[in-house]
Amino acid sequence: MSLVTEALQRLTKAVQVAPSRAEVEVVAVGDDDWRVSLPGSSPFALLGFVTRVKGRFRVQALARPFAEFEAASLDEAIDALRPSTADVPAILTGIRAA
Repeated sequence: MSLVTEALQRLTKAVQVAPSRAEVEVVAVGDDDWRVSLPGSSPFALLGFVTRVKGRFRVQALARPFAEFEAASLDEAIDALRPSTADVPAILTGIRAA
């Protein structure tokens, strides 16, 4: 088997087992602030907040207690808060991954 074929097989397998990501709602709560949550009215749906600071995006993740980090773009920040679809039922019942 060639190195190229082997590499393609590994990449294909990685894509096949990658979990799908949940849809999220992003609501502007100021000029440089966004709230990110799962759709619906569950009190546990809130995933976190994103704030633009000096051209970067600070992420405060409620799903991971005390987690705060930076992202290069708003899309990257939102994706960092986006859970896998498999985790959504537990999140909506108040169970958060550590």
